[in-house]
Amino acid sequence: MVSTLIHTCLDTERVADLRRRVRAAMERPPVKWECPACIDDRFLSEPLPVRKSRAIALKLSHMPAGLWDGQVFAGSMTLETPRLHTEWRFPDYTTDAERAEAAQRGLSIQSVFGHVVPDYPKLLQKGLSGILADVAAQRPQAQTAEEHVFLDSVVVAVEAVMGYASRLAVRCETEAARQSDPQRGAELRQMAANLHQVPAGPAQTFWQALQSIWLLHLMFHSTMDGNAMGRVDQYVWPYLHADLQAGRTDLERAAELVDCFCLKFNERAQTTEEQRPETRESEPIDPIRRGHHDTSSQLGRQRDRLDATNHWLQNIIIGGLTPDGADGTNPLTFLLLESYRRNQMTNPVMTVRVHRRSPDALVRYTCEVLKDGGGMPALFNDETLVPALERLGIPRPDARDYTNDGCWEVIIPGRTDFRFQRLSLMLCLERALTRGRSRLDGTQRGPDTGDARAFSSFEDIWQAFLIQLDAMIGWTVRRVVETIDDRYTIAPVPLLSALIDGAIHSRRDMTAGGAKFRTYGMLAESAAHTIDSLTAIKTVIFEQQKASMPELCDALDANFEGYIPLRNQLLAAPKYGNDDDRADAVGQAVIEAFVTTVGRHAEAHRTVIQFPCGVGTFSWYIGIGEGLGASPDGRPSGDPVSSNFSPALGRDLEGIPGAILSYARMPHRSLSAGGPLDLRLARRLVEGEEGTARMAALIRSFVETGGAMMTLTVADTEELRAAQREPDKYRSLRVRMGGWCAYFTMLSHEQQEHHIRRQEGRS
Repeated sequence: MVSTLIHTCLDTERVADLRRRVRAAMERPPVKWECPACIDDRFLSEPLPVRKSRAIALKLSHMPAGLWDGQVFAGSMTLETPRLHTEWRFPDYTTDAERAEAAQRGLSIQSVFGHVVPDYPKLLQKGLSGILADVAAQRPQAQTAEEHVFLDSVVVAVEAVMGYASRLAVRCETEAARQSDPQRGAELRQMAANLHQVPAGPAQTFWQALQSIWLLHLMFHSTMDGNAMGRVDQYVWPYLHADLQAGRTDLERAAELVDCFCLKFNERAQTTEEQRPETRESEPIDPIRRGHHDTSSQLGRQRDRLDATNHWLQNIIIGGLTPDGADGTNPLTFLLLESYRRNQMTNPVMTVRVHRRSPDALVRYTCEVLKDGGGMPALFNDETLVPALERLGIPRPDARDYTNDGCWEVIIPGRTDFRFQRLSLMLCLERALTRGRSRLDGTQRGPDTGDARAFSSFEDIWQAFLIQLDAMIGWTVRRVVETIDDRYTIAPVPLLSALIDGAIHSRRDMTAGGAKFRTYGMLAESAAHTIDSLTAIKTVIFEQQKASMPELCDALDANFEGYIPLRNQLLAAPKYGNDDDRADAVGQAVIEAFVTTVGRHAEAHRTVIQFPCGVGTFSWYIGIGEGLGASPDGRPSGDPVSSNFSPALGRDLEGIPGAILSYARMPHRSLSAGGPLDLRLARRLVEGEEGTARMAALIRSFVETGGAMMTLTVADTEELRAAQREPDKYRSLRVRMGGWCAYFTMLSHEQQEHHIRRQEGRS
């Protein structure tokens, strides 16, 4: 069995040494590389998209041709010695007038969203030279100056990447000539040969395929496009398969290449003093300064920015259905899983797609990896997500080929221009109870829906909530449609557009509508607390009549001080996450209202952009809670909300089965962007073969019940407490952070305590 063979592959001396050095380098702050400030003045008369490509070329021409000693893949964002970091900064390519005009619209040259997956299969099949041939073929079809400008911009950007690859090849040849070790010299010469072939030409071997996609990944992240990797096991497997068939490699050598490849994603990682919770300065919280265009309740940025230091949207998704409906599991699937298990690092972020016909070997192997901790891989259910994408209008072969964007939002790889925004359901409910005003600062944030103290039925509450929801969604859709092409005026993406299906054929930059699919995710925030709050109002106020609406409003205004009996009654009401028909029915109504409202506002714009729906907080659940007043589910003002589509903290009293059953009842086939259920498992529950079998059965049940996305973090409360006391002994301890993974000891004190509280409910 392939999985058993791969599991017995041991670290090579090279991999063990590289892993040790990568970990050691993390503790040294990187030195910022002095990037050229701006392109030459002689280019400022050229069209802006071409100038953007000139800036790409300028930066790449100055970037060090970086090699880590002993690595088999060339190109680095952060060198080992000196600890030089080249990702930061980018040359300016705009005029004063252009910058001023963009600033009036809240844009700059840094308004590059990333969050997509390039067409790496095309890169491997055609190479960049083949893409340039596609550009040349489109020249006679170009009908406007703007179309010619786009094609020019692609040529300049692609040639810059090819030039950087050539410099790397020369560096490898130079190092080979200096080598006293004949084996390393031969290896460096082969690395140079690989770089002479890729990414300019099609990949011919497994090694070349990995080098090609790594180099483009490096190029994107070095030029402000933070993009994910997509279905690596699907588009790279043919090259490994061919090498295995021809006897050019074996699984042991392939495992070493995969380990070295995965370690590359961690070279720029940091576990430095500024991240440690004891060295951080507190951040003042200002309720007036909300982010995300007033649709999210999140406050503060400094804590979340530091907590996310090592998150760069480097997601790899493996397994799942192929476009023709077959199962895509292959030996590379297991090699990537095993590499994550052994490296015990946070990157690349890993996700496994599962379905009813997923092999038992894959499900059990995934469980073994999860048991090591870290909350990865995440689990996506094809049985639910593929039909959800089809309902959005995505053709079935494309839908079966879905990936995620770097966290968990669902997109079609190589074909999608994707952005998203979070919309707070709890803010809508809060405003329904406060005549549209913020409970924290009293400012008018939504329409006046009347005095909640005078509401005489649950229907009054519901209608006020729907009005607030409609206002928030309507405003967001209008803003998106009105500004849909604004990025193109200041921050086009010619290099990324070269690897997005539809852009070259339509002769339009991705940011100007050139991608095959254009989607804008509408992600409902703080869903569980909204469901629980509406259920509590319905149950306690109107069905049981244990309190009046004026009493409820007074209690919320007072943050429950002096209203402990009422708060206890609200806490005792049915809660989402317990397989309770009453709460789950409210949950279904809330999500259906959200989806229906988005659909109503989006319908007129379907030919321009699609608005897939989802539910999510990512890792910002503490900041989201800080921007909310007390809520009718009994949650005090400022307390964190639950992550993504998970039950509220401490409210899922029926355990994991109850949480999964409630979650599965939600209308996931209307949530094509997704929405994860984040669960915690105590280590003692998954020990040994019996524990693995228990976890595998849990995953199978999740698939059968119709859930969409699930994460499982295995840890014990005492382990987390011990890591707080002696952080140096737990440097590899990782926890799931809503859409990615982080080193526990490098998180803020608030995040650490939140993870411990979440784990206590499962230990």
